Amino acid sequence: MAGRRNERSLSIGTKMLFSHLLLGVAILLLASVLSYALTYQYMKQTRMGDLLEKAERIAESSRQMPEGEYVPSWHVVRTYAYLTDARVFFLDADTEAIRMSWYRTEPEPALEPKGDKVKPPKDEETAGSDGNDPDEFEWVDVQDAIDREFVERVLAGEKVCAMRHFEFVHDQIIFAGAPILDESGEVRSGVILAQPVEELHRLSKMVGYLLVFVVSISLLLSVVLATELSHRLVGPIKRITLAARRMEAGVYAEHITRLPSDEIGELGNALNNMSGRLMEVIGNLRQERDRLNMIISGMSEGLVSVSNQWTISHVNSAFLELTELDSANRMLEGEGRFEPLIAMFRRCMGSGEAETMEWENPSHRVIQATVTARRDDVGDIAGVVCLMRDVSEAQRVEQLRRDYVANVSHELRTPLTGIRGMVEPLIDGCYDTEEERLECYRIIWKETIRLEKLVGEMLDLSRLQDGRVTLELEPLELPGIIDAAVHSMKSIADEAGVALSMETDGTKLACMGNEDRIAQVLVILIDNALSFTPRGGSVTVFASDGEGEVSVGVRDTGCGIEPKDLPMIFERFYKVDKSRMGTEGTGLGLSIARLLTQLMGGDITVKSEVGMGSEFTFTLKKQ
Repeated sequence: MAGRRNERSLSIGTKMLFSHLLLGVAILLLASVLSYALTYQYMKQTRMGDLLEKAERIAESSRQMPEGEYVPSWHVVRTYAYLTDARVFFLDADTEAIRMSWYRTEPEPALEPKGDKVKPPKDEETAGSDGNDPDEFEWVDVQDAIDREFVERVLAGEKVCAMRHFEFVHDQIIFAGAPILDESGEVRSGVILAQPVEELHRLSKMVGYLLVFVVSISLLLSVVLATELSHRLVGPIKRITLAARRMEAGVYAEHITRLPSDEIGELGNALNNMSGRLMEVIGNLRQERDRLNMIISGMSEGLVSVSNQWTISHVNSAFLELTELDSANRMLEGEGRFEPLIAMFRRCMGSGEAETMEWENPSHRVIQATVTARRDDVGDIAGVVCLMRDVSEAQRVEQLRRDYVANVSHELRTPLTGIRGMVEPLIDGCYDTEEERLECYRIIWKETIRLEKLVGEMLDLSRLQDGRVTLELEPLELPGIIDAAVHSMKSIADEAGVALSMETDGTKLACMGNEDRIAQVLVILIDNALSFTPRGGSVTVFASDGEGEVSVGVRDTGCGIEPKDLPMIFERFYKVDKSRMGTEGTGLGLSIARLLTQLMGGDITVKSEVGMGSEFTFTLKKQ
């Protein structure tokens, strides 16, 4: 391709060179032909005018000869011929036939007469008074019509000059004729000067040779000038064309140098300016593209753009992650699970109305897909854009909210119902004895304590989740805190018939934390373990020193937790199967314990096996 472009550029330069040369040659040839024609015509007119002037002077000289003598001797004619460089003829106007004198002075073959020669009479041959040789000239009759017309014009008193072919000399001759007048002004004879055209032809050939030489020199100079001019014109054009081709190929930072200060240079400078502006625009577009790609790639929602030719123009990694595909093109290849989504694409392309649907991916996550039409500059639908987001967590949170409201309502209704059930008989006076009334008061007090505990835990959980609770951490040693928590729960364990003990590794168990909150977490875990441990079982509080953290936990020998319940055990109001519960709880304790542990920089985990017991462990950072 580059070779063909270079050849095309060279052909343009060659065409320009040839066009300049052809124009120069045409002008030179035209000028040469015109010059040759004008020069030839000028020499012809000059020669004919000069010959006519000489003929007039000879006629004037012949007029001054003695009366009756209008034909000079051959000596005078020879002088005339020498001075005029022409043959001299005199006409006889006294006879009926027009005769022309033919002098035998150095005869020339080209001027041999054709007409009949007429000998003079004997008396004329022998009676020459002026001593002329009787054989010095002959009379020649003019017989051709054209020649007679020319001679008659001279004898009629007209001065005639012409260059044409005369029959009596068989050649093209320059003739100039003038009449010879007498004293009274009458035409007595005529003189004709004749010159061959060879001299004129020789001069014209010299002029032609000179013009050929001048044209050759001019052509050579034209070739040199045309070559230089073509180089100067084509050179910048080639550089501009090469720069334009490189810009077409994607090299936009092209700059043209060595430009002339003319219109072509202005074109090159305009192309340089356009290249700079184009680079600036492309740089801005690239920045916008990169920024857009970063935004699309950083979106947690999946995004895919499909054209109306069913080709994918944009897709981000979140879309592939939500659809669990390695390539977005697989979605358009007709997999069955994407048929509802493809059908929604088609409807949106047809109507231009946005649509929303929910479907499950292979991991059973609920995905919400919103499809909107993408239009071009004229408003036609060019494709669709699909935005996907995982709404599984949102649905779970919404369900938790509903469960939370239901659980709170249930937990509040239970003690309130118990209180109401005791207050109404008291108001109605159904209890007669003091013991019955005290039992009612005891139940009311118990439900009130339960209600107060529930409200307190709910408030604590709300403050912890809202971040309104800030904990001041300080260096602590855990053995004393663990011992206090075990001691505070000892009476409850004894009442439930469960052995409560403490195990440590004998170290100081130094950590960073809040003493009250650590004790609160331990109490929650111990109370939970006592609730799920049957009579005769055991609950052990243990602690150990590890790499960078201290582990504290509560282990029981209770009924354990089903595997399906383990992921939800720390959720608010979540309760396992009540048939295996020793006591009733609010379902908020483990949620509070996890939040408190996280606020102190640790975490809490659980291990459980059905029928073998459970083990809750939380960690604290070491000092």
